Amino acid sequence: MATAQTDPGDMIQTVGRSWGWILFFGIISILAGIVITAHPSSSVFAFAILWGAWLFVAGIFRLVEAIADSGETGGMRVLMAILGILSILIGLFFMRHVYQTVAIIAFLLGLFWVVGGIIEFVVAVSHRDMPGRGWRIFMGILGFIAGLIVLAEPGISLVTLAWVLGIWLVVYGIMEIVVSLQVRKLEHA
Repeated sequence: MATAQTDPGDMIQTVGRSWGWILFFGIISILAGIVITAHPSSSVFAFAILWGAWLFVAGIFRLVEAIADSGETGGMRVLMAILGILSILIGLFFMRHVYQTVAIIAFLLGLFWVVGGIIEFVVAVSHRDMPGRGWRIFMGILGFIAGLIVLAEPGISLVTLAWVLGIWLVVYGIMEIVVSLQVRKLEHA
């Protein structure tokens, strides 16, 4: 007879390890990337809201991952929690201050990509048995490079920034889907 999970830590760990959530997040990332790439000259308002919402959701997923992954060291969990908090804060800023200049948005986005890329890379490199480790390393490098490009050109046009963002979201979403399928295989092993 199965017993219901009553420990909140067990419930969070179950959610955090669910391949379905990773798959869902990958699909949402691809759809957001396609929408942004298809309409690159959209207003700053729409761009800020869409990207802010994505960063907010991504931050929640990273926080759940940091809390749920009891197999990780404390340091790695703290890094993932920092990435989650940074993502939530920047997402909220984007949604609240939609009429800020493209330079401010570009700077914050570049900063997030650089920091997020470094953290993603360090976490993946330090865990040899991590599912989708190669993809995570690649995502970290991709995020870091995209961040450097945006930081080097803070006055980048909205259209160019939207194209970079859209393409990055599509690639990131595809990689998340691949990771979800690898996690699914482990779940059934």
